[in-house]
Amino acid sequence: MKSIRVEKMIDEMTLEEKIGQVVICGFHGTIPNDEINTLIKRYHLGNLILFKRNVESPKQLKELTSSLQDMAKIPLLIAIDQEGGVVTRLTEPFTVFPGNMATAATGNPKNAYLTDLIMAKEMRAVGVNWDLAPVVDVNDLPENPGIGVRSYSDDPEVVVKFALEFTKGLHDGGVAACAKHFPGKGHSARDAHLEMPKVDRDRETLERIELLPYRRSIEFGIDSIMPSHVYYPALCEKKDLPATLSEAVMSLLLKGEMKFEGVVLTDDLEMKGITNALSASDAALLSFKAGADILMICHTFEEQIKAFEKIEEGVRSGEIPVERLNDAVRRVLKLKKSIGLLDGKFMIDNEIGSSESSNIAREIARHSITLGQNSDGLFERLGENPILLVLPSNATLVKVEEKIGDGISEIEGAFKEHKGVHVESIYVSAKPSFEERRKVLSKIQGFKGTILLGTLNAHIVPEMKALLDEVVSHRPKDTIVVALRNPYDCFLPGVRNSVALYNYTRLSQRVFVEILLNKEKFMGKFPLIHWRY
Repeated sequence: MKSIRVEKMIDEMTLEEKIGQVVICGFHGTIPNDEINTLIKRYHLGNLILFKRNVESPKQLKELTSSLQDMAKIPLLIAIDQEGGVVTRLTEPFTVFPGNMATAATGNPKNAYLTDLIMAKEMRAVGVNWDLAPVVDVNDLPENPGIGVRSYSDDPEVVVKFALEFTKGLHDGGVAACAKHFPGKGHSARDAHLEMPKVDRDRETLERIELLPYRRSIEFGIDSIMPSHVYYPALCEKKDLPATLSEAVMSLLLKGEMKFEGVVLTDDLEMKGITNALSASDAALLSFKAGADILMICHTFEEQIKAFEKIEEGVRSGEIPVERLNDAVRRVLKLKKSIGLLDGKFMIDNEIGSSESSNIAREIARHSITLGQNSDGLFERLGENPILLVLPSNATLVKVEEKIGDGISEIEGAFKEHKGVHVESIYVSAKPSFEERRKVLSKIQGFKGTILLGTLNAHIVPEMKALLDEVVSHRPKDTIVVALRNPYDCFLPGVRNSVALYNYTRLSQRVFVEILLNKEKFMGKFPLIHWRY
C-alpha cells in the first residue's frame, strides 16, 4: 500500500535528492569531515554506515549522529554491523553479546530476542537506527572462511527460530533489521572480501536450505535484505555474475517471486569480490539496474562521488527508468517512516551498559560455552597444577571483523585474579609463524602442568593447524584446545580435551575462566545438527 506522505515527498524531490536516498556511504573519523559534509549537503546523501573508526564513546557517537542528522534535509538511515560476537562495532561500555552461534548453543531462541532488544535500545540511544543483521546464512560447510560462528547453525530451521527472535528484538527496540547475505552464502569456501565465492547447488537444494530463512523472514516482516557478492549458477543469469549484480536474483526472485517489498541493500561494493572485476561505482550502476535499492560504498570518497554521477547519468539518459528510481526511493522512505525518522524520532533515551543488561549478556555467555571432549579429566583438575596459556595476540581473521579489545588477554587477566593459580603465558599471531611455533614447543616441553591452547579456525587456517598438531602431538593428555571461533577445532585429529567459546569477546573469555575455576558444568550444546564430529 502506498503512503500518501511518502508519495508527496517523492513528487517534491529533485532528481539529485532522489539519488541521495539510494546510496549509503561510510566515512573516516569521529566527527563530520569535509567529505561527509559534501556528500550530505551537495549530493543529498540519505544513508550512512558507521564502523569502529567512527566510534569513541556513547557521548561522542550521540553527538556525531546528531550533527549528521542536522545536516540532512531528509532524515538519515544510520546503519551499523552489530551482529554480536566476532562482528561487534559498539563495544564496551555498550553491552557486548557472544554472537549468533554462541546464542544458538544456549538452545533458547529467547536469548536472541533479549540480545537484540538490548542492542537496539542502546543503538537508538546514540542515534543508530538500522542494524545490518541478522545473518541468516546456514553454515553447513565448515570450510567457509567468512561466516562460521556468524551463523546460528548448519540447519535452516534452527537459523529461522533464532533469526526471527533477533529481528523481533530489533523491532521492539525501534531499530530496522537486515537479513543477509541473500540468497545465502553459508555453503562457500571463499571470502567475498577477497574474491568472489560460488555456491554451486541446484535450485531444489537452495530452496530447502539457503532460501528458507529468507522466505520466513519476509513473512515475518523483515525491513531489508542484503544480497551477497556470490555467484549462484542455478540462479544467476550469467556465468560469474554475483547476486549483487543479478536481475534474476534481486528483481525476479526476491522482489518478484518472493514478493519482498522492503529495501534491497547491497553489501560494500568495494569488496574484492566485486572490484576484482570492475570499479565500485560501475558496480553501483549495474546493481541498481538489476534491482538493488540502496548502493553501499564504504571507504573511497572518489568512488562514492562517481556512483552518484553514474546513477544520475543513467536516469537522464533513460538507461535507468524514472519509475525504477522512484520505486527504490519509495522503499527507502517507507523504511524511514516505519521507525519514526520522518517524525524526527532520531534518538530514544535508553541506558547504555546497565547492570541488568550486563547480567543478561553474562548469562547468555555462561549458557553458551560448550564442552567438546574431556578424555583426560583435565577440566576437573584444572588449577591444581600450573597452567600455560598459548593464545593468539590478534583475534581477527577476516576483514568484516574489527578488533575487539586486546587479543585474548582477558583469559590471562581473569586467571591471575585468583592468587592460588599459577599461570604462565605465551602469545602467537592468528597465523603462527615457524619461529612462533618453535618457541611454543620449546616452552611446553619443559612445562609441568596443563596447557590451554586457544585456536582460531585451526580447521581451515594451516598455520594455526600446524601449531595445534605440534602441541597435541607433544602433550596430548595435558592440552585443552579452546576454540575461540569455529567449534570444529574441538574435534580435530589428536585433540583429546576441548571446549568451544564461539567468540573472543572479553565477556566470554572471563565467563569461561569463571566456569573453569568454579568447577561448573559447561551448559552449551553444539547447534550443529548435520555436522558429524
